[in-house]
Amino acid sequence: MIKLDYSLKTPQERLDLVNKILEENPNPSPFYLEILADYLVFLMEKEEKKEGKILTENRLSTVNKREISFEGLISRFENGEDGVYNITINDKHVIMDPKRKITPKDRELIPELEQAESSAEAWEKREKQFTGKDAYIAHKAKKESHQNAYDILKHRNPPVQSMHLVHSEHYWKLPSEINKLNPDGSIPIADAPLTDPKVCSLILCNYSRLYQNSWGDFTSDIWYLLEEFDKVSAKALKNYPLYYRIVECKIDGLQNVELQKVLEEEFGVSHSVEYISSLWRNKIPNLIASTAEDEFLSWYYLNIEKGKYKRCSRCGKIKLAHNKYFSKNKTSKDGFYSICKECRNKNKGKKS
Repeated sequence: MIKLDYSLKTPQERLDLVNKILEENPNPSPFYLEILADYLVFLMEKEEKKEGKILTENRLSTVNKREISFEGLISRFENGEDGVYNITINDKHVIMDPKRKITPKDRELIPELEQAESSAEAWEKREKQFTGKDAYIAHKAKKESHQNAYDILKHRNPPVQSMHLVHSEHYWKLPSEINKLNPDGSIPIADAPLTDPKVCSLILCNYSRLYQNSWGDFTSDIWYLLEEFDKVSAKALKNYPLYYRIVECKIDGLQNVELQKVLEEEFGVSHSVEYISSLWRNKIPNLIASTAEDEFLSWYYLNIEKGKYKRCSRCGKIKLAHNKYFSKNKTSKDGFYSICKECRNKNKGKKS
């Protein structure tokens, strides 16, 4: 029988040799066929892997985790009057799987890692010493040992993913994790993202896709964010039926020209498409964000800090002594004007 020559360095030379072997032995055993296949593939991997022509297990894993490139992300944008849509993919964590390295601390905390890494190092030394088939076997064993080490690390110390296993009354952080308010009394967006009009606008523009992708996934942040968004937006738009109808129609996919006719038929108003777009992009997200801010401040000053309240000298309503409701006044004892912002704004409107 013709022996395999591992000194051959090109795929064609090895293929010619394999063909000669098969001509001499037309009915090889399955085991020997596997040896012949490894003889060819090992060299092909080394050549073609450099050019990215074949998808090995490692490369396939990398491609799957990076399947959304910048160009791929751009290709998902839809041109329309309301901006960016449909960029949420089915697997929201596909580009969030962190690249990890085994650190000295990992080796100290997980003794099994030392054994797996020692095995990989031993096989690497043998790979350099061996030739031919033995070198190939050592190479495969080295890769498996490295993979075992990362599997052990992932099992014992899994990567942090952005998801909830338990959900509190509010989607924002638990009280023990809440940061202090900013020095000016404003809310850190990280603690309450719905208080940011830009976040509310993005949710509105991508609502259908976000809802579809997160439906029934009770471990997803998006599920609870949308649940909270629904509550806040319903409260914010309760006294604005026209705004509420705009949101319904836009989520259903109506364009501003179509929506213009709906508002004229149902509310008897004739708004330009530019004005409708302004409501959708600015007015409505601002209104929802303002309501979310009210909710958060009310919760914060009941659970985290003891809030101070004062009565407006004009409307008589008791409100939180906060810059959201009263303008600052350095000459006042509590640092705020006696008339709330709502009344001051109404008075400005009458004068103008």
